[in-house]
Amino acid sequence: MKGFIRQSFRRQIFVVFLCVTLCLVIIGGILTVQGFQARVKDDHAHQDEEQAGEITKRLQDIFRLSENVLKNISENVTIVDEIHEEDSSAPAIYSALYSASDPVKDHAVVDVYVNGKCKYTTGRGNVPGELPTDYAVLREIAEAKGKTVYAFDPENASSEGSDLLIGKTLFKDSKDIIVIIRIGKDNISGILSGALNAKDGFMLTNSFLRPFCLIGTAQDRTVLSKIRSNLFAGALYNNDINNNVYITEIGNTGLLSIYVTPPVFEESAVRAGYQILMFQVVISIVVCFLAATMLSNLFTKPINTLYAAMKRFRKGDFDVQIEMKREDEFGQLATGFNKMTGRLKNTMNEMVAAERKVNETKIEMMQAQLNPHFLYNTLDTIKWVAKANQVPEIATLSTSLAAILRTSISGDSFITLKEELEVVKSYCDIQKIRFDDSFDLELNVSKDVEKSEVPKLILQPIVENSIIHGFSGKTDGHISINAVKETGQDSIDILHITVTDNGAGISDEMIRALENDDQSALSGHLGLNNVNTIIRLYYGGQYGIHAKRPESGGTVMTVILPFKEM
Repeated sequence: MKGFIRQSFRRQIFVVFLCVTLCLVIIGGILTVQGFQARVKDDHAHQDEEQAGEITKRLQDIFRLSENVLKNISENVTIVDEIHEEDSSAPAIYSALYSASDPVKDHAVVDVYVNGKCKYTTGRGNVPGELPTDYAVLREIAEAKGKTVYAFDPENASSEGSDLLIGKTLFKDSKDIIVIIRIGKDNISGILSGALNAKDGFMLTNSFLRPFCLIGTAQDRTVLSKIRSNLFAGALYNNDINNNVYITEIGNTGLLSIYVTPPVFEESAVRAGYQILMFQVVISIVVCFLAATMLSNLFTKPINTLYAAMKRFRKGDFDVQIEMKREDEFGQLATGFNKMTGRLKNTMNEMVAAERKVNETKIEMMQAQLNPHFLYNTLDTIKWVAKANQVPEIATLSTSLAAILRTSISGDSFITLKEELEVVKSYCDIQKIRFDDSFDLELNVSKDVEKSEVPKLILQPIVENSIIHGFSGKTDGHISINAVKETGQDSIDILHITVTDNGAGISDEMIRALENDDQSALSGHLGLNNVNTIIRLYYGGQYGIHAKRPESGGTVMTVILPFKEM
């Protein structure tokens, strides 16, 4: 890492600026986050207290209305008088009861019990039945002696809560009259609608922490259970509780309002602080980078220009030139670079032209070597046949030789594969006469490759090698020539020409010599050496002749050329 920084002047400036700036930013960021957290804590506590006060106020208001309803009912002459009459008028009582309970009709039901039996109710449906004699609320109301009692409804009480019963006893003659206002769990939630946030929780309990209702996050009863455990253990009620808990007594009702809020510093608050710090760090890095870039450009732009030009030249762009309108040392370097690249380009062009000329000369010389080498053997054959007897074979020899010589002395370096095969057939006609038909030739070449372009006289030396070196002493020699077009690497079409014989088989030394283009090992096989050299000079080292010796015997010579139609 240290070496990487030293390799660039821009990186060195950037690191210095970054170290100084980040020290200031991190210290300032920590102070900012701490200040932000302190402010959030104060604001959060203030809002929670206001919210808890709003919840308590709403409950106090509804309880105050409920107590006023009970008072109005107890003071309503129609209700009290008519209830005691044997022939009491129910419509008159209901009218007075609805009128007196109007303030709480939206969230509560008023029931009137006479001697433990509900006779009148503002609720819908059937009138409730008789209260059990052991109904806890009856005992509590009786013991309260005319005071308002807040109690559970044991018939629907559960761990999830219970209806809240607000009751009071009225005495007249010898009959007990009990008026109960029933507020359900859902009604309490409706009363507090809008006073709680989505992440808050609320519990309305009695003094023994038995819940009437559980709202929001308090519904899982985890916080309530922890508060009970702490109080029973003699610890603070909010010990080991991550949430903020606010417990308020609601007047003289004996009920508790428990408001639960999430921790002051939730993940979102902490994330906000770190986001501010990260934002400052990112801004600092960007500023440092820009400052380092500006300074480094001021000092190193000429050097970078020269370096970029040298890099392009190293990759083969010999036309690269540096445009630098300066008169100082950088301008002199640019001028020297431009002169150097110009001279190198001219020198390389001259070298390439000379090399091309040498290669063309070599190819012409090698192709010229093929003619006398074969011509000598052919003329020698004609001589011996002519001495032996006067036969028609001499005409065949002359015709075939003329065809071969005509192709050989033509000025074209390339012919079609079809024309090259005609040369091979003429050559084999001559050699069959010479070797008394001791071999045959088979051509398997499809029409789609007959017009492919090949260097002339590249197959005759291979066939000659099979006849001279492979069929010595054989009377059933067979030569097969196949040509196919295949797709090679990079989707380039390749022409594969295969010459197969059933002769003695090529030696391992010759196979290695062809693969390695070993000129010294190929010196005794002029034809194969020249053909392989011509192909590689024309097309490159990836093309040429490849040889192998199958297990069944004989030799397979494969000529690989790029496919191109004439």
